[in-house]
Amino acid sequence: MYRMVVADDEYIVVEGIKAILGRLGLECEMVGFAYNGIDALEVIREARPDIVITDIRMPGLDGLSLIEICREFLPDAFFVVISGYTEFEYAKRALSLGVINYIDKPVTIQKIAETIELLDQKNSKPSIVYNKISIQMDKIVDAFMEERIDDMDQAATGMLRLLRDYILDFDKYKHEIFKLLAVLVEACNDKSQDYENRCKVSYHAAEHLKNQEEAENYVFKILKEIKENMQGRKVGSSHRIIKKLLEYIEENYGESVGLNEFAMLVDMNPAYLSILFRNEVGVSYIKYLTDFRIKKAKAFLEQGMKVVEVSEKVGYVNYRYFCEIFKKHVGQTPNEYKGRIRKKS
Repeated sequence: MYRMVVADDEYIVVEGIKAILGRLGLECEMVGFAYNGIDALEVIREARPDIVITDIRMPGLDGLSLIEICREFLPDAFFVVISGYTEFEYAKRALSLGVINYIDKPVTIQKIAETIELLDQKNSKPSIVYNKISIQMDKIVDAFMEERIDDMDQAATGMLRLLRDYILDFDKYKHEIFKLLAVLVEACNDKSQDYENRCKVSYHAAEHLKNQEEAENYVFKILKEIKENMQGRKVGSSHRIIKKLLEYIEENYGESVGLNEFAMLVDMNPAYLSILFRNEVGVSYIKYLTDFRIKKAKAFLEQGMKVVEVSEKVGYVNYRYFCEIFKKHVGQTPNEYKGRIRKKS
């Protein structure tokens, strides 16, 4: 029996999924739900579900940021993203590698049934296999980010070998290949100033690949275009984008500062922006934002502000969650920290 948590700011979606699970009689029960990202995080921490279905846009914490945080304490959980019809194509590009499915609204019985079926197929193989595939994909992306051109082919060969050995369904095999190429091509085009010779990857072309040999030839064809593009230009704009993001955080840390929203502002793939941020700054976007907020919180507490006011001021609507995060980073609760400051003065 799978244990599921659903996070969506629409009551009808949450209740609809609950009704669908009951009607289908699937081996899955809803053990928690929430209508915003902050509450969802608390529910997920307490329920420790096997699967999380989350809307990509929610108040407090967007779906992609929620997933990034949850992966730290639920590495074996499966995540599904829901998106509105108008942003569905964007959502497909935005998904981090490892999200098992995306559902466009309206959520229907068929879509939920297909998601649970997909989960069954994923679960039928040791999770370590999918971790290996994900790690190998990360190696290719890292090689691209660090411009280690020769390492890209080696990492791609390793990934294709894993897919051949463990992904026996050819449609799923092509899907995994397309996900990787889509992120790489988007990253390459974001860095390139040559708009006439932009790299392209076609979902239509990937769908019409007939066998593994054709699929692997297609992978190396796209990789060759990416490498030629890398060799023909110098990285320039990435540093400006990250500087702009750091300034954005400094000005908006008290609001819902989702990476997804910023990516839309600069017209960039969120998955690529997340990788770029980690490479440029040295830590993940979520860790940097959290550290920045805690630093500001300490300063406000030292000024004598009430803890509940500080919580809201640094972007945490949920007071309990703020206290938990503060203690994790500082080693003391906000009140304990405030008391220690008073004693010193």
